[in-house]
Amino acid sequence: MSKEEDRTYKNIQDWEEKIIKIFPAAIPNECTWFDEIDILNVLFTLCGKKVANIFFPEGNKLGLFGVDFSKEDKCIELITENTIDIVKPIKLSFHYYDEAFEWSYFRLEIDDLKQVCKNESELHKESLICLDNGEYIDILENIKQCREYNSTEDLVIDDAMVVNRHLKKSSFLIFARDSYFEEFYNKSFNFYSDEEFSNTIEKLILNGNI
Repeated sequence: MSKEEDRTYKNIQDWEEKIIKIFPAAIPNECTWFDEIDILNVLFTLCGKKVANIFFPEGNKLGLFGVDFSKEDKCIELITENTIDIVKPIKLSFHYYDEAFEWSYFRLEIDDLKQVCKNESELHKESLICLDNGEYIDILENIKQCREYNSTEDLVIDDAMVVNRHLKKSSFLIFARDSYFEEFYNKSFNFYSDEEFSNTIEKLILNGNI
């Protein structure tokens, strides 16, 4: 077994252990969570260094390192190696394929959020400074104001973090890091319905991609 094959095997084992931890009695073919706390608890179980990849609506892929409640009502934070993303969850669904853990996945469906940026164009995602009290500041607007007053000190804000708010209804797809899914991924998948995406995965498996 090559090093790459060994890494893949170990990753799928880790992914299997995560799923068994969520379903200790028996793994169902499908499961759905609607409660915000339940969604957060399941996602928290999936987090870990180099275990799961999360595929974003705009098409990029990052490792899922953590989750948390957001200061924004009915929202949660998805924490990757590079970003903190705020989303408003509708539901989290799980799909299991017998003897094919590498294809088993979680799908986080999210709702619309009201845009904060004073921007004439309609955004799908906005990057903001989130203050400790939950207030948002438009990054570009803050830089513009500092330039007007010829001050750079105001660019540094204590107890603040940069976040991405996802504004449009779509979904995030979560697979094992070394799943075959990455080879077939298309960002249009993030806008499929739960049933449409499940059917797509089943076709890939039936075509021998396992």
